[in-house]
Amino acid sequence: MRGYNLCVVLIAALIVGQLDSTMATICYNCTSTGSDGNCLLNPSAEGIETFNCTGNCYTSTDRNGVLKRGCLDATPNCSEPTCSSCDGEKCNSNLLCQQCLGLAECAQTNVTEAKYNAVCAAGEVCVNQVNDNQTVTRQCGPACADGVADTKCLSCTSSLCNKGVFPANRRQCYNCTGTECETDSTVIGCSQTDAQCFTTGTSATNMTRGCTSATTAIKCEVDSTDSSCLLCDSDFCNNVAYQRDAGSCMVCENCSSQQNATQGSPCGLVTYQQAIGCYTITFGATVKRGCLSSLEGECTEANSCTSCTTSNCNVAAEAFKCIACISNQIDGCWTPNAPANETFVTCPSEKCFSGVWNNLAVRDCFSAASQLMQYQCDAGIKDYQCTTCSESGCNKNKLNGASSLSQMGVVGLLMALMLTLRSAL
Repeated sequence: MRGYNLCVVLIAALIVGQLDSTMATICYNCTSTGSDGNCLLNPSAEGIETFNCTGNCYTSTDRNGVLKRGCLDATPNCSEPTCSSCDGEKCNSNLLCQQCLGLAECAQTNVTEAKYNAVCAAGEVCVNQVNDNQTVTRQCGPACADGVADTKCLSCTSSLCNKGVFPANRRQCYNCTGTECETDSTVIGCSQTDAQCFTTGTSATNMTRGCTSATTAIKCEVDSTDSSCLLCDSDFCNNVAYQRDAGSCMVCENCSSQQNATQGSPCGLVTYQQAIGCYTITFGATVKRGCLSSLEGECTEANSCTSCTTSNCNVAAEAFKCIACISNQIDGCWTPNAPANETFVTCPSEKCFSGVWNNLAVRDCFSAASQLMQYQCDAGIKDYQCTTCSESGCNKNKLNGASSLSQMGVVGLLMALMLTLRSAL
């Protein structure tokens, strides 16, 4: 009888043990102390330990960045956002995401500190989104809706994937005040997605740099007309020193030909808000070159000005041009001392002419003249007053209408008509 009772006890113990094993929950059991490793990024990887737990599983993190996964009964306090529990086999594979809700640093920094770490619930992913007031929220949640631009909402499916400046095209600027502004300083992302960088100051020891969206006492708005505010719209662009060497440029007038880059003139020192570079202004066939820092007004297409940003860069030869006009169409064609810019045309043949046919003053590229007109010019027939020249814009000599011939022939008339049509185009 005694042996029978012992057998019953053993069988019961086996049954209870089997029931306990059947009722146990298998949980991942590991610890991660960094921002990589399988416990953080891939808890289902081979080699990650599992435990048979009597209760639920959990995933937790702390302000030191330590991530733990294991049996919930080993962690008495588990609450969001630093801990999440679940009931299911190997359910504690939760993502770890950065959580930052609309604060300035959510947009202006990479948000990599452990204090931002949050454990997501099952099925949640990491999400960054721009709010209506242009602040940024980072958190666990459902994936971004289809069709939403990734500059407005971006979701990802690996732990800590929502760190870094968001959106990626957010302007990053140097941010500092005082003497340290003589050199590169701390970089921040601007709080507003449409902000630019600025530099302002009165001396090398009194400089302020930042974003146009700043709320500090010293700032420059995007639409500022303050001449001391230098705005720029690329990352890290507001690192210009208070005073700098402007390099050298070709400085000359009436110099359309190719220039020698070794003969540039120093542009001197300029302050931060002055442009550095060289310019070339073309008016008709007249070319002027110089330093941007000494140019009055802006260099734009409207004033036939082109610029470049390196020393002695304004050396290129300008296109060969001739005055092109016919006196019944263009005022001043008889004596073009100051012809309008639009009366110049480019002449690849680099030869101009002027003369009088049928009491009309005609000027153009020599290659545009008819064969008869070219012959009359080359032959030097006096009554046509035709002269040729080989310098850009050179056909500006005075013509005498009283001595012109009235006979120029059918070919000449056709040529004059052609010139008239050309000038009208």
